[in-house]
Amino acid sequence: RLLAAPYIRERDALAELFDEMYRRRQQVAANAGFATFRDYIFPAKFRFDYTPADCERFHVAVEAAVVPAIGRALERRRRQLGLAALRPWDLQVDPYGEPSKPFATGTELADRALRAFDAVDPALGARFRTMIDESLLDLESRRNKAPGGYCDTLHFSGRPFIFMNAAGIPEDVMTLLHEAGHAFHAFESDGQPLIWQRHPGAETAELASMSMELLAAPYLARPAGFYTAAEADSAELEHLEDVLITLAHVASVDAFQSWIYTSGEGGDAAARDAAWLRIRARFERGVDWSGLERERVARWYRQLHIFLYPFYYIEYGIAQIGALQVWCNARRDQADAVRRYREALALGATRSLPELYAAAGVRFTFEADDLAALVAQVEERMEELRERLPAAV
Repeated sequence: RLLAAPYIRERDALAELFDEMYRRRQQVAANAGFATFRDYIFPAKFRFDYTPADCERFHVAVEAAVVPAIGRALERRRRQLGLAALRPWDLQVDPYGEPSKPFATGTELADRALRAFDAVDPALGARFRTMIDESLLDLESRRNKAPGGYCDTLHFSGRPFIFMNAAGIPEDVMTLLHEAGHAFHAFESDGQPLIWQRHPGAETAELASMSMELLAAPYLARPAGFYTAAEADSAELEHLEDVLITLAHVASVDAFQSWIYTSGEGGDAAARDAAWLRIRARFERGVDWSGLERERVARWYRQLHIFLYPFYYIEYGIAQIGALQVWCNARRDQADAVRRYREALALGATRSLPELYAAAGVRFTFEADDLAALVAQVEERMEELRERLPAAV
């Protein structure tokens, strides 16, 4: 309620601001000869390898394959917590108990991450060692430090740089794994002669980072030392559940933006809020929002991408499907999966999206059957982890 309160309070002002954004964006599209802003934005974002129709197929695939799996996970959570119904805040609870603090300092965070990367691939570990030795990591939180976390590339020296605010919580571990994936991308693609050849779109950039989250997960207890074995299992289980929830969230945000610019009602603030609730209900089930309708509406106002970066979000869903395939490949043959992963990163932006994904040993796909096969492996792994964990607390 506290998180949502500012957006509820400023809802009318935000809605008025978005009304103006909507009018201007639709006018930009008309000026350029397009029927809607959605039709305009795909070529404007250089999306030549997939279409709005492909995104709609993604929505359908997520609804068919992912949403039921989330429902099963949430039902398990409800039973573990002994609740009659799950409320939104119940999703933030670890049913197996909160893990101990995974690290105390930025130096410890980096050193333990290095052990995980060495286990994934010694060459990647060597890359990360370079970042430690050359002071290319700014990890610890401090007074007046800007919020957030990101990886940037210093092209003259051919080095990546990671900035974040580590506070000693499990989320920090995942943030560093994610940003390190971007850093490895920068290292691998530095061989391309032109800067513009080194950095592909977010669909592949996030494939690098999301894959690394999954590739490093088996090593967070040993050899990394972030967690006990049980804590690492719980962290991996939570991450896999979050992967599924993220896919559904991406689908809802993208479907909502598509509705805004193609329905003919996107300029009506009340219609937008009603549409968000309908679309959210399509992709988010198993949670009781009764009495919290305003808070549920406020969720889309919190999604800054809809305001500042229209139609930027589907990339994360596409990349997550690719990353799950990299993870599945690694479960069969980690050395080969990581080799192909690195080969794809080295191509930078010199190939099409389907070709970059193929180089990584995965398919660039929006098919429900492909997604269902991946979700089946995720659920299988989640069940393995549950069986190893102690009874819920």
